[in-house]
Amino acid sequence: MIRSNPSADDVNGDELDIDLDLLGIVRRRYHLIALGIFVGVTLATIYFVNQVPIYESKLAVLVGQRSGEVANTGVNNGAKDMASMQEDVLSTHMELFASPKILENAIQIAGLNVKVGDLAENLSVSKGGDGLAKSASVLKATYQDPDPEVAAAALQAIFDSYQDYIDEQTSSVGNEAAELIARAQVQNEKALREADQAYREFVASVPALISSNINGRDSLEDVHRLRLNNIEQQLGGIRESLSHAKSRRVVIREFVKGKDPDSLSDVHVMSLLDADEIDRVNAFLAISANRDDQTNDEMLSRAVMQESTRTEYQQLLTLSSKERLMAAEFGENHPSVRALRTELDNMRRFVDESRENRPEEDKRVEAKPADILASYYQVLQSDISEMEKREEQLLELSEKESKLAKEVETTFLLGSSLKANLDRAQARYDEVFQRLHEINLTNDYSGFSTDLIVMPLPASVPVWPSRTKIAALGILAGGMLGLALALLAEMTDRTFHDPAEVERIVGASILAHVPRLKESALKKKVKEGSGISAMIPTFHLPRGTEAETFRVLRTSLLFLTKSQSKKVFLLTSPSPSDGKSTTIANLAVSVAQTGKRVLLIDADMRRPTVAANFGVERSPGLSDLLSHDGPINPATLAECVQASEQDSLTLCTSGSRTSEPSELLESDQWVAFLDLARKTYDVILIDTPPLLAVADPSIVADEVDGVFLAVRIEKNNRTLVERATEVLTDKGIAIEGVIVNSRDSRSNHYAYSSYDYYGKKQYGYVANYRRYYEANDDDDAGSAPRRKRSSSKRTAAASTRSLPIPEAASSNGHVANGSTVNGSSNGHPTT
Repeated sequence: MIRSNPSADDVNGDELDIDLDLLGIVRRRYHLIALGIFVGVTLATIYFVNQVPIYESKLAVLVGQRSGEVANTGVNNGAKDMASMQEDVLSTHMELFASPKILENAIQIAGLNVKVGDLAENLSVSKGGDGLAKSASVLKATYQDPDPEVAAAALQAIFDSYQDYIDEQTSSVGNEAAELIARAQVQNEKALREADQAYREFVASVPALISSNINGRDSLEDVHRLRLNNIEQQLGGIRESLSHAKSRRVVIREFVKGKDPDSLSDVHVMSLLDADEIDRVNAFLAISANRDDQTNDEMLSRAVMQESTRTEYQQLLTLSSKERLMAAEFGENHPSVRALRTELDNMRRFVDESRENRPEEDKRVEAKPADILASYYQVLQSDISEMEKREEQLLELSEKESKLAKEVETTFLLGSSLKANLDRAQARYDEVFQRLHEINLTNDYSGFSTDLIVMPLPASVPVWPSRTKIAALGILAGGMLGLALALLAEMTDRTFHDPAEVERIVGASILAHVPRLKESALKKKVKEGSGISAMIPTFHLPRGTEAETFRVLRTSLLFLTKSQSKKVFLLTSPSPSDGKSTTIANLAVSVAQTGKRVLLIDADMRRPTVAANFGVERSPGLSDLLSHDGPINPATLAECVQASEQDSLTLCTSGSRTSEPSELLESDQWVAFLDLARKTYDVILIDTPPLLAVADPSIVADEVDGVFLAVRIEKNNRTLVERATEVLTDKGIAIEGVIVNSRDSRSNHYAYSSYDYYGKKQYGYVANYRRYYEANDDDDAGSAPRRKRSSSKRTAAASTRSLPIPEAASSNGHVANGSTVNGSSNGHPTT
């Protein structure tokens, strides 16, 4: 919700809290919205009647290329795909269809009496289809004219002019393209032959250059450059091996330097030589030993025995592993496990017997660690000498090939250039040949096909004016106009719209919504012989629905007296006729009906109402009491108060007329009077003039415990309520609550009708509930005595209400209401 009106807290602030209740605005200002819609519809109707009917003719053209090969591929290795190319084609044809040249030719074809500019203004061209066919290769055109025959004829003439231009241009372009391509083919063929001849002659004249095929492409290479690369690779390997051998010799020499040869062990050998180097030394030692001690037959026999031993061991290992696996899977006593175990035992016995029958091996050749290192040191020296010689040879070859490669470098660049010329000539020849082949395949080539798939026909129904569109626009514009008027009225309206707004501005909660009291109906229910006004239904109809609101208000007031020990309450209003006097009179009667000692003071000495409402004399009263020079005591107080027909309710009327009411209320006598009244009564209610009329309420408010504000919801009275609230808040006086009085029936338009608690609208059920729970005196056994007792009291009060109330003797010195108090213990009057 957006508040359009500033609250009391925002009046002096920097922020403006905007609150627009759109639903509430529509409900309150519906007549303005209806007026706006009516104006919009009326203007739309006038516009519709004055419009000239416009008819529209339509056509659709399927645009394509008759040569599918050319449309899809175009130039060989082209980059554009079909979709992008077709989009460009349609855009070009749209511009062509509406171009001035086509339109001028169309005017001549159809003999139209119209200018090119007018023809273009009424013509509309688009592309694509509808929905899923949005990307269709279709060109659409529409033409509008007051005459449907003219619209169709003009559109047909434009299409004929467009088609003639397409056919003429594509035919001439196709013939010219074929001729140009054939001529280019002859030139490219001649250039290709010349480039190929030049390249072949150059390669034949330079033996150092060869033609090779790499990845399917021919290339030219320098033989000397290839040899030089190979030599460099070999030289790099030799240098790496030479460096490794020299470093190993240095390591061995530094390790054995200064050590006793007998102190060297196999561990030292293992730490200095890797596995490959140890194998190499063993091979040398074995060859030496075999050469000295063994014949060839013995060496062969030893090798066979070693291989046999290795095979037997491998078989034993396999059977043993298989036996363990089967035992774990099938159990120790499984037949397969026992059979495998038997086989394993047999194999072991066979191996043992074979070893026993073998001849005793020859003793192995043993070498000392120092001899092994010395032998390998000599081997490294031999390797280093060999690799140094190989390095010298490769360096000589590298220098020679490098010189030869530099000599043919310029020739190589020339050959590469000739090869590139040959490749370009070949590419041009292939491209032109393919293009010529495509054109030859398309014998009937004429460019684009323009097939008319929707014929332009005279329309039977005009497209404009559209009744539905104009009506919708009229209603929309009228609704916006009405809403703008409603918002303008809402912004300028100073009327309360809902209870929350009242609470927000006053800064206090609403205690009750007092219903509108109909005096004509209430007069029929006045108690016989009573002088109390019919506008006080709490006395005449204490169980009626009209009195229920005041009982709710009474509950709130009594809560303040109990919880906060407050006794004196002031009821005022922003302006006259807000119903405060009627409200406080009913509230006083309602509180007195609970047995509380209530004093109702009429502090409105300018236009008093208490005496008239309760049918008592105006004086002596408050003005007489405050004009008294002596001290105010119970006797003086008794002379200025009067009993009422309502038990426990005492009245202090306004008193004699005076010309200085404000001065009397500012006197010490007023303060003394309230102090004495606080000691005498339980609840004191004070009726004052309106806040904005005179200063009396502000003076009285300084001495009371609580202030209630009566507000009548009327047109543009929110400003008055805001000002009244400021008057109290500026003096630091807080408002305890707000009492909303109902409006007069003639001003229903200005109140927050949706919150009418007692009307026949949203909250009408409250009155029904209250009637349902209303007490029935006929069914109450104890009601008759109370009615009789009330009647007797009313008679007694009527006989004595014009006389001053004498001070009554009670146990606590309080003044009692009505007749003489018969010494009750709590000071309350007894009957």
